[in-house]
Amino acid sequence: MAMSHRTIALIMLAGSAFCFAAWFNTRDAMLYNQSSSVPAGLYLRTQGVAGRGAFVTVRATDVAPGYAALRDFTDPGDRFIKRVAATAGDEVCASDRQVTINGGVAIERQTHDAVGRALPSWSGCATLSGDQILLQGDTADSFDGRYWGPISRRLIEGVWRPLAREH
Repeated sequence: MAMSHRTIALIMLAGSAFCFAAWFNTRDAMLYNQSSSVPAGLYLRTQGVAGRGAFVTVRATDVAPGYAALRDFTDPGDRFIKRVAATAGDEVCASDRQVTINGGVAIERQTHDAVGRALPSWSGCATLSGDQILLQGDTADSFDGRYWGPISRRLIEGVWRPLAREH
């Protein structure tokens, strides 16, 4: 039994819509950041490079699985938006409550979050390879690379630019 051109067109249209919806849901074109660790507001996904200062997102379970589980940040949509603070060739060091990049001003880190949960920590020094970055938020209470350390660029799920910021 042959299908009509109209039936074929409807099947193709439905299939295309399904594929677009599936792609859009896994690769959001925009996101709204409400946290204070980077400026609150709308961000647009770009094809930009994740260089120093760029806004990127990483999945919570990819960078801090234990803490993500503790905070119930285990949904695939649970992600952190942070700035790239260090890239290939930069030396990052962590000891006690401080992290430095290239021997610069120490970035303070806490031992517990606002409700008393122990924060993860790492220690030591490393010169980042071409595949590594360190992420940092803009505020002292940001949960970022100070706690989980350098990560692989492969964990970046998106590069973003601010579209609109709240004041």
